[in-house]
Amino acid sequence: MKETALKILKYVLVGISIYFAILLIEFCCIYAVQGNNTWNYIKEFFNWYITCA
Repeated sequence: MKETALKILKYVLVGISIYFAILLIEFCCIYAVQGNNTWNYIKEFFNWYITCA
């Protein structure tokens, strides 16, 4: 039982790490394209997304 819990915990931590790595890469790409306008771009995107929903 203990080994199974440790395996599950390991998979969850690896999944979370991959998620944050992809998120970091995405923000770096947005910053590379938008430069200092990154925060405004993200706010406009979420405003557009909320309007669509």
